[in-house]
Amino acid sequence: MAVRISKSILPALYAGLLGLCATLPVHAQSEAPAITLELNKAEDSGENCRLSFVMTNGTGRPIESAAYELVLFTKDGVINQMSVFDFGALPEGKTVVRQFELPALDCAQAGNLLINGPAGCPADQAPAHCTAPLRLSSRTGFTLTQ
Repeated sequence: MAVRISKSILPALYAGLLGLCATLPVHAQSEAPAITLELNKAEDSGENCRLSFVMTNGTGRPIESAAYELVLFTKDGVINQMSVFDFGALPEGKTVVRQFELPALDCAQAGNLLINGPAGCPADQAPAHCTAPLRLSSRTGFTLTQ
């Protein structure tokens, strides 16, 4: 059995459905605990490239020391440097700024910065930074990925 709806009642049907949807409760989705890491600035410093990061610990607990292995690629996709950046202590809910200098590098040569993963993560008692997801962003010409 087919139901036929006249085109003349479609606007009223849409309005009724819209009104019904407006009465449904809205549930805010809380974001999962994570560490946010923003590459805020990249600037030349002598013969080095200085990277400035803004980091917020949203894991719900303080982190005594957070270190990550980062890999820098050139704009052509060739690995240029690989290093561990130690961001130090990250109090819960606090925003911190950390700077690192990449030696013998003009910032204009750099392309992609890969967060290869957390460093210093023993299997028996992993710190929070080892298991917390990272939310990445960049305000620079660098692409920040994981």
